[in-house]
Amino acid sequence: MKDTKTTFQERYLEAGPRLTPSEKKIGEYLLRNPEEVLGASAVKISKAMGTSDASVIRTIKGLGYQGLPDLKKEFLESVLRRRNSAAALDHNIESIQTNKRPAEQMLANSVDIIDAFREGFDHDAFASCVEAVSNARRTYTYGLGAGSMVSGFLALHLKRVGFDAEAMMLAGYRLADDLLSLTANDCIVLIAPFHQTTEVEVIVDHAKDVGASVVLVTEALGMSLQDRVDIIIKTPPSISNVVSEHLAPFVFSYVLTMQLASLQKDASLKRNTMFTDNLFNALSSRFTGSPDFPSQIFLSDIDDDDSDN
Repeated sequence: MKDTKTTFQERYLEAGPRLTPSEKKIGEYLLRNPEEVLGASAVKISKAMGTSDASVIRTIKGLGYQGLPDLKKEFLESVLRRRNSAAALDHNIESIQTNKRPAEQMLANSVDIIDAFREGFDHDAFASCVEAVSNARRTYTYGLGAGSMVSGFLALHLKRVGFDAEAMMLAGYRLADDLLSLTANDCIVLIAPFHQTTEVEVIVDHAKDVGASVVLVTEALGMSLQDRVDIIIKTPPSISNVVSEHLAPFVFSYVLTMQLASLQKDASLKRNTMFTDNLFNALSSRFTGSPDFPSQIFLSDIDDDDSDN
C-alpha cells in the first residue's frame, strides 16, 4: 500500500539503488511527464518508451502504488495544486513548517530539479535552439506571470552578449502591437511551463502565420503544441511543489546565453565590456560628476584617510 507521506519523486529517488536499468528508465519517464501520464494508458506509456505495459505496471507497483490509477491520482492532485496558486502556497508552507531544516529541503529539491533537467536534456533540441537564435534577426521572449521574469532575464543577457533581443511583457492589445514587428527572420522563445493561455495561442499562431521560429520551453505543453512550434525544450516538473516551475527555465536561459556567447567570443566580450564601461561612467557622473570615478576621487580620499591613521 502506498505511503501517502511520500511523493512519487521521493519514492523514485529512494528506490534508485535497487531499480533495474529498465525500471529507472520507466521511473524517469513518469517523473518527467506527469501531465502526459494522466491521459495515457499503460500501453501508451510503454509504446512511448519502447517497453512493455507489464514492465510499466510492475515498476509502479514496485514503488508502492496499487497500480497506474493510484499513481494518476497523486499526479492529478499535484497538477491541480500547482494550477491553483493559493493551494500551491498553502502546500509549500505546510511542507516548510513540518520540516526542521526547511532550507535544506528546498535546496535539495532545487538540486533534484536541475539534476533531472541535466539527465533528460535534449541536446539535439538545444542545438536547434542555438541555431535558431543565432540566425535570427531578432529574438523575442515571452512569459506570463512569473515567467515574465525568465523572459526578461533571457532577453537582457542575450543583448549583453551581442544579440538583438526584446522581452514582450504585455498582454491584450499591447501584445498585439508587439507582434506587429515580428518577421519570418525572427525567433520567439516562449516560456510556458503548463498554462496554455490565450496569449500563448495568439503568439504561436501569429508566429506560424509570418514564418517566425518558435522555441517552447515547457513542462506540460509539449504534446498539445508540438505540431505548432519548431523546437521544444522539455523541463522537469517539481512533483513536491516546493520548487518553482521556473527554476529549470532560468537555468536553460543561462546555458543558452553562454552557448551563444561562445559562438562569437570576441564580439560578446566587446559588447559586455561596453556595457560595463557605460554603467561605470553613468555611476561616475551620478555620484561624483567626474568620469574618472573612482580612481582619482574616491581612491585619493581613501589614501588620505589611511595617511591620517
